[in-house]
Amino acid sequence: MKLDLWKKNVENKQYGMFKSLTTLNSAPNDEVSREIIDHLSLLNVELMHYFPDVTCCAYMTYPFTVDPADLPVGTGEQEELIDIQNDQIARTKHNDCSPINFWLTMSSSYSTLASHAIPQLLIFPSTWECEQGFSSLMTMKSKKRNRLVAPMHDFRCAMSKRMPRIDELVENKQMQPSH
Repeated sequence: MKLDLWKKNVENKQYGMFKSLTTLNSAPNDEVSREIIDHLSLLNVELMHYFPDVTCCAYMTYPFTVDPADLPVGTGEQEELIDIQNDQIARTKHNDCSPINFWLTMSSSYSTLASHAIPQLLIFPSTWECEQGFSSLMTMKSKKRNRLVAPMHDFRCAMSKRMPRIDELVENKQMQPSH
């Protein structure tokens, strides 16, 4: 929406949203304006490629303002959306927790909507864990530790969520007997 607004402003020779252009002594000519409009159009196309229009999925973050007619017909989503919009307990839960926790608690009551919302909302945590894994591996395979042949055990320890029980391991080890 902002890109469309900026394109309309540039067409009307208003450049206030571009601070660098407002500091110039003279207004940009038509060629520069056309270049800005083309650039904003290409940027809009690229953004739509990476972030497609998700108006049909707007119910995932706030299901109480979405028109049920915007959802696909015959899947049961429209009916569930109407039910959830009239459910005061669901509205209270939604105000108390994050969208992912909301849909996890609502998955038994509104399974069709939840089955679409949960995978979409879980993309970011799984991406974070993947990036954490690459970061750990890069730390292990750095120039400082280049003598590692196979970092499988170290990698497994770095990625584990469990805390090591070193005290228990030390207790179970037998000390070297004296000779």
